[in-house]
Amino acid sequence: MIRVLVLTDQPVLARGFQETLTAGGIQVVSESDPAGETAAEATAPEMVLLDLTGEFTFETLAETHARMPGCNLVIRVGPMSRELIFQALEYGVRGILPVQLSPEMFIRSLQRIANGEVLIEVTDAGFDTVSDKRVTFSEREKQVVELLAQGLKNKEIAAAMQLAEGTVKVYLSRLFKKTKVRDRFELMLYRAQDRKLLNNNGVARVSLNASAPPIGEFVPAPQPAAETVLAS
Repeated sequence: MIRVLVLTDQPVLARGFQETLTAGGIQVVSESDPAGETAAEATAPEMVLLDLTGEFTFETLAETHARMPGCNLVIRVGPMSRELIFQALEYGVRGILPVQLSPEMFIRSLQRIANGEVLIEVTDAGFDTVSDKRVTFSEREKQVVELLAQGLKNKEIAAAMQLAEGTVKVYLSRLFKKTKVRDRFELMLYRAQDRKLLNNNGVARVSLNASAPPIGEFVPAPQPAAETVLAS
């Protein structure tokens, strides 16, 4: 079972997260646990869900990453610029989820992140609108993008698809040209906006992180400020 620590400064959202995650088979854990190293390790979160729709900032994100470097960090946000998205990824964020997700899609996204996938599903206001009429994608191109979304490098994508590494580079070059993006990062932003590239069928899932890395030593953080709500 996935263990998630929820950090939000909004009590109503805290309760909603608790109910939604529990109903989806995800365990919501507290930031502090009973004394004893074994108990702490047994209940340490594998994932931290940080709600950035309130007063929490990127400073909070940086502090969370420094305190729990072994956890998958997931942030819930509104629209973000690509610069902020890139900054979030540098802080170790594995998932950037929009506020509009339904409870079912929210649970599914967390499960995919726990299985090793990197998800960027927010809208970048500075990105050109996708045109369904002009761009088409082959199934192989979709597979390349899906494996790329899992964080695989060219050599690993080639092995997963049983292709030569040079062929993968050709696919990526073709995708960059089709989508008018400059690099792999921008291709992930494009993928988040074009549903035709969200291909979940026929792709051999290659998990780089089948279960989140264990936290070597879980040190409870100082008591949060009064306005902070820990869903537990």
